[in-house]
Amino acid sequence: MKTQRWIMVDLPITEDAAYLSVRDVAALFRISTKTVRRWIKSGELPATRLGRDWRIARSDLHALAQQRGNQAAAHVL
Repeated sequence: MKTQRWIMVDLPITEDAAYLSVRDVAALFRISTKTVRRWIKSGELPATRLGRDWRIARSDLHALAQQRGNQAAAHVL
């Protein structure tokens, strides 16, 4: 029987972060920042603009992860 090895990955966010950057979301979902911006533009992912940057609420990201069936990301959030 083959044993499973679990690899611990450093998360791009701290546990107490209420809002995440586009880069943090991209790293968490393992997608490009362009995809995250596309989700924001389409309204699929609510975000708040701060100057030139976007911030995504952890609760909104959790809802998106559950909606997309990404249980690993939803559990982390």
